[in-house]
Amino acid sequence: MAERIEPAGLNLEERIIDIRRCAVVVKGGRRFSFAAMVVVGNGAGIAGLGYGKAREVPTAIEKAVKDAKKNLVRIQVYGTTVPHEVRGHFGAAKVLIVPALPGTGVIAGAAVRAVLESIGVHDVLSKSVGGSNNALNLVKATFEGLLRMRGRESVSQLRGVEIAEDPQLAQSLRVQPKRREFFGDRGADRPRGPRGPKRGREHEGAGAGAGAGAAPPAKDATAPAQDAAPPPAAAAAGGEKPA
Repeated sequence: MAERIEPAGLNLEERIIDIRRCAVVVKGGRRFSFAAMVVVGNGAGIAGLGYGKAREVPTAIEKAVKDAKKNLVRIQVYGTTVPHEVRGHFGAAKVLIVPALPGTGVIAGAAVRAVLESIGVHDVLSKSVGGSNNALNLVKATFEGLLRMRGRESVSQLRGVEIAEDPQLAQSLRVQPKRREFFGDRGADRPRGPRGPKRGREHEGAGAGAGAGAAPPAKDATAPAQDAAPPPAAAAAGGEKPA
């Protein structure tokens, strides 16, 4: 059985995985209720899953967060990845989790990604190999597989042999995880891609700033047509048409 962790003193981050709406038909119409699934974690190997139901969405999320903080468990991680390959099972859902080199990122679906990022994993490969893609079953299968993770030291002590360390995978121990950047963190003077800062509407098509896709300026109807072709008769005679 996994070790239970007390939430006191932990900086936990909440992630909403799924919110479902349920309707029941009664005499006066339909009555709606909501169910929320939330995972909380500190980004350092501690996470918990919670499920809550209520008549309102905020209340359901609050219940789910309280339930998740009651079910905090410690999961073995290896730097920015997981120690070894593992398969998690729950019901008809099966999740394969494979360690990856630094820079790979979290290759996973939305439900599995929320669990892996909450425990501080930034480089991992995962895939749903079962017959069920239900979000709740996938998350529980992920937790089931992660709880069976064993560190190199514990396995070495259990078997009584020294296990050689993988030099490529050991790079994740020296890599500092990148801070997640949100849209609000971007500075006002930061360029937006290779084309530089975005221009306002007042600069569109003005002077040399108009791009190749700008519409050409409209011709003045009152100006004389300088480039107009001469009449057919004058063009044939090589001069002006006689009176």
